[in-house]
Amino acid sequence: MAIWFVPWLGSLLLVSLWGPSAPASLLRRLGEHIQQFQESSALGLGLGPGAEALPKVGWLEQLLDPFNVSNRRSFLQIVLHSLGQKCLSFSRAETVAQLRSTEPRVSGVGDRQWLYQTCTEFGFYVTCENPRCPFSQLPALPSQLDLCEQVFGLSPLSVAQAVAQTNSYYGGQTPGANQVLFVNGDTDPWHVLSVTQALGSSESALLIPSGSHCLDMAPERPSDSPSLRLGRQNIFQQLQTWLKLAKESQVKGEV
Repeated sequence: MAIWFVPWLGSLLLVSLWGPSAPASLLRRLGEHIQQFQESSALGLGLGPGAEALPKVGWLEQLLDPFNVSNRRSFLQIVLHSLGQKCLSFSRAETVAQLRSTEPRVSGVGDRQWLYQTCTEFGFYVTCENPRCPFSQLPALPSQLDLCEQVFGLSPLSVAQAVAQTNSYYGGQTPGANQVLFVNGDTDPWHVLSVTQALGSSESALLIPSGSHCLDMAPERPSDSPSLRLGRQNIFQQLQTWLKLAKESQVKGEV
């Protein structure tokens, strides 16, 4: 099966990596994601049919030079393989046409469904308006909202109303949950939409420094940062506490 470990990057990532100003930090962070992808192969996940094999683990341990064209080309090839594609179009019209299509697809599986969910439930659009952002600033919010209208006929006002309804239903950043631990990484662009500070003893929050998207859910590796290791320990301890309380409550109920 084809794996798309970077569903929200697409051509945005490719443009950034090919540009002459691609920072070393971006390449290193992408390397972490690729290494996670390599390790996930042990779970039976692989590339699409006909795709070339990924470089062996250890290839990513070399020092990355953002101005080295061969480094960037290798990363581009791996990203394309992970998307199950030999090339990636930069055409807006072609992208819209693909998203409108309801025919079964081998690559880009879930793109149309994900877009529909963002248009009708929660937005989640990633922008790059900070001057320090390493990606292109072209896919701004209006451009992404235009996709909702072009693909599904949903206006920006409709999207805004849908997001407001979702936040009202689930509570937004004050959900009023019980025994929930909100875990985020501060380099994940979506962490700003989550709960990053504890709202009470039953609504805890953990913000992992230098943590990327879902990094805490990946298998442990020797290269894991101290903050990530500590974050996993905190998660484990919180779960132990809640499970102990649940067991004690069950025992009391049986007495």
